Amino acid sequence: MKQYKGKVSKFIFKSDNGYAIAVFVLFTDEKKSIVITGPIGMMKIGIIYEVSGEEIDDPKRNQKSLAIKSFSQVKNFDNDGLIKYLSSSVFPTIGKNLAKNIVEYFKEDVFSKIMNNKNELFNIKDMTQAKAEIIYDVVISKFGDTKILDIFVENNLKIEFLNLLQKEEEDINFIEQILREDFYSYANEKKMQPFYEVDRVCITFGMEENDERRVSWFANEFVKEILFQEGNTFTDMDQLLKKMKAHFNLSENEIINKLVYAKNQKIIYFKNQKIYTKESYEDEQFIAKELFDLLNRSNYLKREFNFEEKLKEVEQFISLRSGIKNFKYNNEQVEAIKNFIENDVSIITGGPGTGKTTVITGIVKMYELIYNDSNFALTAPTGRAAGKIKDDSGYKTSTIHRLLQYSGNDIFEANENKPIFKNLVVIDECSMIDNHLFASLLRGVKGIKKLLLVGDVEQLPSVSYGNLYEDLIVSNYFKTTRLVKNNRQLNSEGEINSIIALSDAIKNESINNFNFENSTNVNFNFSKDYDNVINFLKETYSNLNPSNIDEQLNDLQIIAPMYKEKLGIDNLNSIIQNLVNPTKSKVYKRYDLEFRVNDKVMYIENDPIYELSNGDVGYIKELNFIGDKLKTAKIIFNEREIEMGSSSFQKIKLSYACSIHKTQGSEYKNTIIVLDGNNRNSNFILNKKMLYTAITRAKQNLFIISDQILFLKSCNRNPKPRLTTLKEAILTLKEQ
Repeated sequence: MKQYKGKVSKFIFKSDNGYAIAVFVLFTDEKKSIVITGPIGMMKIGIIYEVSGEEIDDPKRNQKSLAIKSFSQVKNFDNDGLIKYLSSSVFPTIGKNLAKNIVEYFKEDVFSKIMNNKNELFNIKDMTQAKAEIIYDVVISKFGDTKILDIFVENNLKIEFLNLLQKEEEDINFIEQILREDFYSYANEKKMQPFYEVDRVCITFGMEENDERRVSWFANEFVKEILFQEGNTFTDMDQLLKKMKAHFNLSENEIINKLVYAKNQKIIYFKNQKIYTKESYEDEQFIAKELFDLLNRSNYLKREFNFEEKLKEVEQFISLRSGIKNFKYNNEQVEAIKNFIENDVSIITGGPGTGKTTVITGIVKMYELIYNDSNFALTAPTGRAAGKIKDDSGYKTSTIHRLLQYSGNDIFEANENKPIFKNLVVIDECSMIDNHLFASLLRGVKGIKKLLLVGDVEQLPSVSYGNLYEDLIVSNYFKTTRLVKNNRQLNSEGEINSIIALSDAIKNESINNFNFENSTNVNFNFSKDYDNVINFLKETYSNLNPSNIDEQLNDLQIIAPMYKEKLGIDNLNSIIQNLVNPTKSKVYKRYDLEFRVNDKVMYIENDPIYELSNGDVGYIKELNFIGDKLKTAKIIFNEREIEMGSSSFQKIKLSYACSIHKTQGSEYKNTIIVLDGNNRNSNFILNKKMLYTAITRAKQNLFIISDQILFLKSCNRNPKPRLTTLKEAILTLKEQ
């Protein structure tokens, strides 16, 4: 860490969130300057600051810059420093002699005394009316409104919060009122995170530890944590009180009495002994009402047309797209298309190989032919899933986040106040979609006349709370087509496709009857011996690994359920990295990880700036260093070369091995599943939906490395059901 005193002479760049780049002139030598970066947008030009930060390479300016960690205004100078500052260009027309006179007169607390009594300036030798006005105005502008900033800096509070406050609110008194009265509500509305930093601000500005407002907002945070951990949309008082009592030195009755505030202010909802966050409750109610209204408002007049003729046109279109001569839909696929035509909300569920994507293509083509309308959106929760529809259909697709113009921090530019309009919305991989994302879509896309939801209900539900897709199906309120007939029953050699047979056995709970000895394209290595497992993994991966780096991204994937321990994702990535991409040149070390040129990597956030989706896979093309520090990296994602700095690697992981959730929406020619039989947590975490989802990522060949007992137990273990009330909300509307 380096420290400097000086002043900002100009800003090179300022962002809305307070991040800035500035030229910082050193106080000790005004002929010298450095470039500073960070959350410094609130610094004022001409004020003397003490800054501390880390020196980093700045490739754009081909020089070093200082990444600011903290800054504070210098208010106490020695006499020489005061004279130098008062005679600088900050105070025009004030020369060195007058500066000396000012310092000699006031002796100490110069700026406070000037602000408190402007008339004292006229007692100073050689002072004029004009010069006194200049001095007073400059002192007020530089030192007058820094109380709140000083509190933030002195207490190491998150400066970004104050940046956002000052961007939204101009009146400094109103800002102080927000901070002192109820910053929790303001921060929640503006989606300021993390919550525990918000709490530090509130405590610093006078919030009592057991104030009902603080207790209520902590309850909201604890409910959010419980819902995220369990996937439910509600919890109960026992679970909440357990967390509350661990944090607050209050009795149960005291906590419950203070939670009346949370109820009255709708911070959390209490319904039928269930406790929801405002978001989880309102999302369920909103989804139910929107879908109920859509189903019952009959947007489209039933048009007279010959279904069989239109179906022939669609099948001809599919033949041309796929190269399959005389393509024909099977009976259940035709039923899915009919159900779409006849219902404004329809659902399709089916396993791998049942032709869901081909049906989507046919439905969109049928829609075009009937309604002569191109105002539709084809979307999916991941980039890989959206890309698959685009490749198969030829239609433009996007992720849900891109459709809604995601700008970060759970903010969508397409929302209730600024919606986009689409007549038809088709969503694939719906098992992955959580309640909040789906509610955001229904808020941000208006004018929907037909909605089609497609997925595989047997797969894992969303990472976040809710069980949207299954809830909609089991409500029996929306027309649902189940695709069962599989087009991949035989493999490329005309033999029974054991991948499909195995997934069916897990789905139908008949795994004990599966023929493990005579499987065709599924290879089992049942072992608990670590060396045996690793040797088999290395040999298998080496034999399957394509020489073409683009094929490596899509044709071969290791899947594991957990990150830690010997057979966890982190260690598997390290093992395979050393196997297929040994160190040949300089590597970028970040904590315990190494990144190398040609490494397979995954982006793990939805990023509107780089236009990347959570789960996008690519490879490192270049690593450029200045000395030992990474200057830039060039990474290929989705056939685009993107230049990134070292900070971007917070959002990048090695991807030779990845989690089951991260592979949803993707398929691979060859898939290797690794289950750790020596990790006791495996017995609690693994279940049939996890294994079904992992197994159905494989298209041609599947390799399963596991302890046999663990594998069989997991295939027979049902996941803990998620507690939700979306179905009840839909049925309540139906009964009204």
